[in-house]
Amino acid sequence: MATAAPSLPADLVERWGIQSAKLIADTRTSLVHRVIRRAGSRAITKQLKPEGLHELSGVDFLEWRQGHGGVRVLDRRDTACLLEDAGTLMLKDYRLQHGEDAANDIILSVLSELHSASADQLPDRLVQLRSHFRPLFARASSEDELNLSGALIYAASIADELLSLQIGVRPLHGDLHHENIVSGSERGWLAIDPQGLIGDPAYDVANVFGNPEGAFADIIDPRRITRLVDLFAPAIGCQREKILRYAIAHAGLSICWSLEGGDRISGEGNAMERFAFLKVARRLLEERAFSP
Repeated sequence: MATAAPSLPADLVERWGIQSAKLIADTRTSLVHRVIRRAGSRAITKQLKPEGLHELSGVDFLEWRQGHGGVRVLDRRDTACLLEDAGTLMLKDYRLQHGEDAANDIILSVLSELHSASADQLPDRLVQLRSHFRPLFARASSEDELNLSGALIYAASIADELLSLQIGVRPLHGDLHHENIVSGSERGWLAIDPQGLIGDPAYDVANVFGNPEGAFADIIDPRRITRLVDLFAPAIGCQREKILRYAIAHAGLSICWSLEGGDRISGEGNAMERFAFLKVARRLLEERAFSP
C-alpha cells in the first residue's frame, strides 16, 4: 500500500510535491521509494544512509549525463535525490522472454549513450578506477586460503597491469548489468544506480559477464564469454583480450565484496559464481583465445 514517505524530511516532501510513496528497496546503503507527486507524475526518491555516501559520485555521474543513457536527476538535497522513474521492467526479465542476443543489443545501445560525448565540465567526485579496486588489492595480499588466494592474486595482477595502462579515460557508470538497466517509461531503456567512476571505458562492460543473477550456467559458458568479448571490443574500440582481462579483474573484485558481506566461495552465492567464472575466463585467456 502506498503511504506518505516518513523517512523524507517534511520540507523535501513539500518541495518535491510527494503525495504518496511506496518503499521499493531498503539496503545497507540506501532507502528507495517510488513516489506519486502532485498532478500524478511519478518519480523515485533515494536517500543514502551513512554506509552509502560513496554513492554520491553516482548521482554526480547521472547529473553530468543529463539523461543520456541514464535516468535524469530531477533534484537533490544533501544525501537525498529525486530521480526520473525509468519504469519497472528490468533487462534481466526481458532477457528471459526475448533471449540473450536481444538483451545484449540493449546493453550496447545504453552503453553507447552513456559513453556519448558531453561538453559539460566533468564532475569533481568521480572515483578513480584504481581506488575502486582497493578491496581486491588488499585481500589478494592477505588471503590465506590457498585456492582463493591464487585466484585473487591473479586477478589483482591483471587489474594492476590494466590500471597502469588506461586509455581513453572517461566517466564510467561502473556497475552496468541486467538489473541496472530498466524500461517502462516513454524514454525506453535507461541505466540506474551508477557507481560514478572515472577510468578506462573497457571496465564499463566487465560486470555484464557475471550477470544476470540466476544465470550461472550461462555465466560460465565459454561460448557466451566469447560472444560478449566479440560484441564489446568493437563497441569500446579496444582489443578483445582487454575486455576479458577487465572481466577477470572485476570478478576478483566482486568476490572480495561478497566475502566482506559474509558470502563464501563454497556456497551458492555471488562469490562462488564469480570464482567459477574467473577460472573459466583465465583458461580462455591463457589459451590465447582472444589474441588481437
